[in-house]
Amino acid sequence: MINIRILHENDAEHIVKINEGTTEDFLRQWAGRFYTYPLTKEQIIDRIQNTENTRYFTVLQENSIIGMVELDFIKWDEKICSICRFILGEQCRNKGFGVQVINLLKNYAFNELCMKKINLTVFDFNVGAFKCYQKAGFKVIEEEIRPNGWKAIKMEIEAE
Repeated sequence: MINIRILHENDAEHIVKINEGTTEDFLRQWAGRFYTYPLTKEQIIDRIQNTENTRYFTVLQENSIIGMVELDFIKWDEKICSICRFILGEQCRNKGFGVQVINLLKNYAFNELCMKKINLTVFDFNVGAFKCYQKAGFKVIEEEIRPNGWKAIKMEIEAE
């Protein structure tokens, strides 16, 4: 059973452990410019202090923390937000958990926050994540090459 809940400060240590043994590029891939390598719990705790236009979630499998995800860049007046900084522990990837998380997040954004549109960006080499977002109903709207040479694919979904 996969679930999400608001991320708490004491969850930060678990998120750091998920990133242990990874590379700077791996952190940049899922976290963008918002965290620096190596990831620390202090970075996460500092970040989650701002909840005005961001919601932070812990991903749980039964009662174990297996990841995190954010709804960010919330534009309340336009009713648009972005799914960002989504990470699952390595042992939880390629098992369908990602689609479950994205569907829970979509339900929260559309039903609790009354958003009309959700967007996200995924890099073309992250094939598993791209397929996950497609399965959850997201459609490609644009592609761009980032300064580091990575191809970013922008996707979105609208409320029904």
